[in-house]
This record gives sequence, structure tokens and C-alpha cells, in this order.
Amino acid sequence: MKSHEWLYLKQHPALWRILLGILVVPLFYASLLLASVWDPYGEFHRLPMAVVDQDQGTRTLDWGKPVSKKLVASKTLHFQRMTLRRAQRELKSGQLFLVLKVPANASKKLSQLATAPRQLKVTYETNAGQSTVASKMGATAMQKLQAELNQTTIQTELQVNQQAALQAGQRLTVTAKQLGQLSQASMAGLPATQIAAATQKISAGLTRGGEQLSTVRQPDQLRRLAMPVKLVQHNVVSVANNGTGMAPYFMAISLFVGCITLNIIYDARQRHGEYRNFVRAWLDKMGFLWGFVLLAAYAMWLSVRYVIGLRPLEPGRTYLLSLLIVLAFFSLVTFFRLWFGLTGAWLMLMFMLFQIGASGGTYPIELTNPFYRAVHPYLPMTVAMTGLRHTISLGGSITGIIWVLVGMVGLFSAGTLAYFYAHRKDPAVV
Repeated sequence: MKSHEWLYLKQHPALWRILLGILVVPLFYASLLLASVWDPYGEFHRLPMAVVDQDQGTRTLDWGKPVSKKLVASKTLHFQRMTLRRAQRELKSGQLFLVLKVPANASKKLSQLATAPRQLKVTYETNAGQSTVASKMGATAMQKLQAELNQTTIQTELQVNQQAALQAGQRLTVTAKQLGQLSQASMAGLPATQIAAATQKISAGLTRGGEQLSTVRQPDQLRRLAMPVKLVQHNVVSVANNGTGMAPYFMAISLFVGCITLNIIYDARQRHGEYRNFVRAWLDKMGFLWGFVLLAAYAMWLSVRYVIGLRPLEPGRTYLLSLLIVLAFFSLVTFFRLWFGLTGAWLMLMFMLFQIGASGGTYPIELTNPFYRAVHPYLPMTVAMTGLRHTISLGGSITGIIWVLVGMVGLFSAGTLAYFYAHRKDPAVV
């Protein structure tokens, strides 16, 4: 039996291009997204961190220096030595993902383990507002580091105790010899004054040996010192939950998807009336579509704010920024749709799939491949997500981001205006 569908495709070869374009959508989506999250834990050594050594040290111990040196030399963690001010500034801006602070009294506390054992708390700071995933990954890495630091500290303490026991044993050996000599002296009939002096010397030796033995760790004391160092996490910017941390990513994707869908379904190239000039035609068409996408962004905002329950740090700026983002995305997508037809809409769909992987919305961009890291700063979705992170969690100025988005609106709107000029004589479609 003949297939009428195949016959139709033979008669309309342009449909092959459309079908082939649809055919590769799952291929691109799976490949581009998987490439961005293929092995983030294997790339964890690329995640920038800082160690701030504030330890003042003691005469016998300088714990902070070898620890920071070991961290910087580590091949599994990407630590750099920094001042506290610089580290906190770069953590807030997203250039760092973790800051480990060795306290000033670290050596003092650890040097007193033998006499006044107290747990040393070392704080590490993360920024969940910048990346909740990186914050959790950093916490996992610090748990492993804590185990290593405790093991090293305990081994050092055991060596100190062994040395103390050895010295005490040596003193008792000397005392035993002195007792033997005293016994012989007594039998030889030495004067009582000499025997008394020797007895006092032996007593002092026994006292010193007893004092040294008293400092040797008992099993219950060693159990209390099983964790002399504890790493404590502090988020410089906290988020209420995982959804709040991921909101910038999903809001940016949603707005881009909406712009693509509108341009595929509603053909902006068709004129539905006669106009005095191309500018009026452009204003009529774009005015309607701009109003539509702004309404869509408003509906999205109402949903995430009052239905889902998002609580941004700056609700007003988050809403206004969403409106500007959707205008920028729509101007970009519409420019390609007008000049390249459905092929342009397909290109924007592929571009969106690429941005989903390369914008660093799930894992930090430092954990992806080199190509994604290179193009990441220049993607529209990266700009949008950065701005939303500031208004939702981080705070701070977004002036630069606003200018980039305004520039996109101006540039691509001029491109759509140029299309209407080039097609100013096209007939109207009633």
C-alpha cells in the first residue's frame, strides 16, 4: 500500500528540513545538558577556595602554617592563600566558593592538649546564595578534611605522649640505679648525712618521674580527644531552601521558553492591515507582542511568589528585572524569527538548550568543560541569572546587568525595525 504521507513529503521537500530539525532536538538536548554535568565531582579540584591563616603560633607549635601550606599544595582541592578581606570580597562576588579561616588561637589551643584539652573550632564560609550545590559540595569536602586534620593532630599528640613516657622511664631507670647504690652505701657504713642526701635526691627523681607519667594520656582522655579539630560551616548568604537557590535558573529558562513558543506559534512577519509607514507597522506589531510577553512574565512572577512561595530579598527589583529580562529575550528571539523564519526559531531553540548547560545553573561553571567555561560569561541567560541571584539572595548592585539587558533590547529591536523597513511593501494578510 502506498503511503500518502511519503508522497506528500516528496511533493513538499521543505518539510524535510523541518522534520530533520525536530529530529535532532532530543539529540542536542541530551548531549548539551549531559556535557555540562558529566563529571562535576571529578572536576572538583577546579572549584576556587581560599585559606586564611590567622594563627599566631606559639614557641613550640605553629599549626596554621603547615596546614595552609598542605591545602595550597593539594591536588584534590583548589586552595589559595589570601587575606581575610580579599577572601570575603571574592566569596560574596562568586569568584570563590569557600573560605577556610584558621583562628588566631589555633596553635595555643592545640599546644594545651596535654594540660587543658579543648576542641579547636575552625570556621569555613560558603555562599549558598551564589550556588547551593557548591555550598553542599564544599561541606562534604570539609568533612573529609576534618577527618584528615584530626588524624594528623592525634598522631602528633600520641608521639608527644610516647616521648613523655620514654623520658619518665629513663628517669625511673636512673632512680633504680641510685637505689642500688644507696643500698650498697648503707651496707658499707657511710655517714647518715650522705645517706640522707642521697635519699632526698632519689625522692626528687621519683617525684619528677611521677609527674611525667601523670601527663601521659589515659584511655578515657584519648577518647575525649578523638576529635580535637572541628570544622564549622557558616553561610555568608543563606537561602531558605533548594528552590530559592535554583529560582534564578528556572525563571530565566521559563522566560526564554515562553519567547520561543510565542514566536513559533504567532508569526510576527504577517501584517494584518495597511499602515502609513513601516514604523507604525512595527510599533503596532511589537507593541502587542511586548505587552503579551510582559503579561506572561507577570503571570510567572505571581505564580512563583504567591503559589510556590518564593521569598526574594528584594521582591520589587526581582519583578522589574524579570520584565526587563523577558523584553531582552523576546527581542533576541524575534529578531532571528523575523529574518530567518522558522529556521531562526529553531536556532533559538538550540541556543536555549546550549545555554541550559553552559549557564552554570545547576553545578558551578568551574566544574564543566573548558568550552562552556569560555563562553559562559557572554550568554544572555548567564546575565539574567546573575541579576536574579542578586535580587533574590545576594543583594548588591545590578546596574551593569541592567545596561546589558537594555542594550540587548535596543540592538535587537533595531534589527526587527530594519526587517519591517526591508519588507515595508509586503501585502497585508487579512
